[in-house]
Amino acid sequence: MNSARLLYSILNVIIILLLIAIGLGVFFFVMILLGVKQEFLFIYEGVISFKTEAMLYVYTILRLGVYAVFIKALWNLRKATKLLLKKDFYNNQLINVLSISGKLMVITGVSAWCINGISDMFFKFQFSIGLTEKTLAYLFIIAIGLFLLLMSTVLKDTKAIKDENDLTI
Repeated sequence: MNSARLLYSILNVIIILLLIAIGLGVFFFVMILLGVKQEFLFIYEGVISFKTEAMLYVYTILRLGVYAVFIKALWNLRKATKLLLKKDFYNNQLINVLSISGKLMVITGVSAWCINGISDMFFKFQFSIGLTEKTLAYLFIIAIGLFLLLMSTVLKDTKAIKDENDLTI
């Protein structure tokens, strides 16, 4: 169970770092909208790089939504790891949390992949077909989500078998 404890600690650190990064991102986004120069951070993006200001808002809101769903998925995975530390593998709550986390991971991967493709077409005026590093990362997130769904199904089936065996004894 040392690996579960390590996973729990890593998930805590990842969630904290993501929340800090999102907070800084929102801060710099507001500073760009207010027209404050960001040259000391080597950020040369501005509202002008988007066709309209509305596109900037929509893109930012969509990206923040994806990050929120991803943090929720990690939070549920953290809950599942906490339940695994108690060594109760036949718990309905563990099965539900793994299932929800898996679904949220799949939603995160697919939506981030779509948003990235759409933003490349509209903002960078390029359309790429092939595997990039970002695409592989999105596919990996989807694979993790599908694995969590599989584990949820396996645990649900083993719980049903265990309950049936407990009734026959």
